[in-house]
Amino acid sequence: MKTKFSLLLLCLGISTTLPMQAATSNGNDFALALSEARNPAEKTTVLDDAVGRPHIFRYLTISEMSDVEVEGRPGVRILASEPASLMSVEFTVTASNSLKLLQDEPRSKVGDAVAVTGKVTSCNDSRNAILLESPIVRHKDKAKPKPGKELLAEVDPTALVYSYTEGPRPLMVQARDRDVLQRKDEIMANGGGKAWFEYLEAELAKRAAARAAKGGQP
Repeated sequence: MKTKFSLLLLCLGISTTLPMQAATSNGNDFALALSEARNPAEKTTVLDDAVGRPHIFRYLTISEMSDVEVEGRPGVRILASEPASLMSVEFTVTASNSLKLLQDEPRSKVGDAVAVTGKVTSCNDSRNAILLESPIVRHKDKAKPKPGKELLAEVDPTALVYSYTEGPRPLMVQARDRDVLQRKDEIMANGGGKAWFEYLEAELAKRAAARAAKGGQP
């Protein structure tokens, strides 16, 4: 009886000292929400909700890749492009299993895609990059989902990826036009919401006219 009671106490002690594992969130959805934030306050809210939590990012296409050393251990620094948001994801891989996965044939290189889990730490606005810590490479990936899967914007050029509702009229950006969002931070910083609305409306109108002239082709 005493032995059973001791074992019970041991189990209870272990259960109260082990940290609960946080649920892993969808990193692609987070990146899209961050890129669509309408103002700095909204962006901060989205980021604060994600910081410290693990997220899984699919379809990350490697744009920069370099060998580094972290506290005497070998590592690989990676800057990758997230397809839904036009943002970059930056992280340094040091876990031995993840390094092995990158090195397995065919070796991962610039232009290849990977799926990665990591804790969001911050966002580097100057690089338009989400920063991750403790990354784990889950598997080599494809650069875009199959039809009917996670990212509608990757398979439907008319899918809505961004909306701006702070101007006189709501403006909607389709997947085929999402490159216009690359200047959002620059224009908002220099001219505010009014300048962003005027640029966005003029650019979308110009593209719509060009498509109409071509018979509605993308």
